Amino acid sequence: MGLLKVDNAAAQNQPSIVHVEALDHAFDIDAPNELPTGWITFILNNQMASNIHEISLVQLPNEATHEEYLTDYMSAWETVLREYQEGVVERAGINDRVNEMLPAWSGDVRYSTTRGLTSPGRSAERTVYLEPGEYMMVCWLKTEDGVIHIIEGMHWEFTVMEEAANTPEPNRESQITLHENEIEVDWEPETGTHAFALEFSRNPAGQFFHNNVHLVRMDEETNLDKVNEWMDWYKVGGLRSPSPVEFLGGFGFVSDVDTAYFSLDITEPGEYAWVVFVSQGEGLYKAFTVE
Repeated sequence: MGLLKVDNAAAQNQPSIVHVEALDHAFDIDAPNELPTGWITFILNNQMASNIHEISLVQLPNEATHEEYLTDYMSAWETVLREYQEGVVERAGINDRVNEMLPAWSGDVRYSTTRGLTSPGRSAERTVYLEPGEYMMVCWLKTEDGVIHIIEGMHWEFTVMEEAANTPEPNRESQITLHENEIEVDWEPETGTHAFALEFSRNPAGQFFHNNVHLVRMDEETNLDKVNEWMDWYKVGGLRSPSPVEFLGGFGFVSDVDTAYFSLDITEPGEYAWVVFVSQGEGLYKAFTVE
């Protein structure tokens, strides 16, 4: 799969690359667990798995360890999800309940990137700027039984060192801008590998209108409203395998960034749509045809 293009093609200026093979349910990583600071490209290959997967990158606060994230932090989410699925906790009470169990440092957990859902047989990538610190790579999707993939073992621990990667910010081959009620796409749809710069527009208060976009391949039975409902992690059936549509990749974030970079492959003609997940509301869509 092609990489996001950089300003200088010299070998020493190529981005550091982490190859991620998704398994059910683990990551097979072709990279050291110590990475340099700077722009790092993560390539998620979902050729060997039978379920849809994603990679979220989590920067831990200084007082937390990788093990504590998997035990103290994840055990709280596992418990509240189980209680919600069993009807013990209502959706409106999830935050209060989980906050009772989360460790004191949980408010300082920083998600550098999330989602970028990738269906079996697909590959996708994103390039992100990582600061020094301790990180986790995790998959928040769920099994058919509603178990979070992280709990099943889908996580990888790594450290970002002080040493700089010395890699430039990627070029903007094509651009997607997320407005309040529109997905603006500066790109001519066609088959091939495509690299995107994703811009996040803000409201007058400085808050982002949206924080994610995904590409899906549709068929005659695809209902994008149902897709948006399925993408809601808090729903009992949300983000459970199997998915209602084929996902080709994308980008989601929690941290405060204005521009993100990702790329994906379109291997066949057909009907496609950009999908912006909207929690407890109508999703934002932009359908198009690849000839």
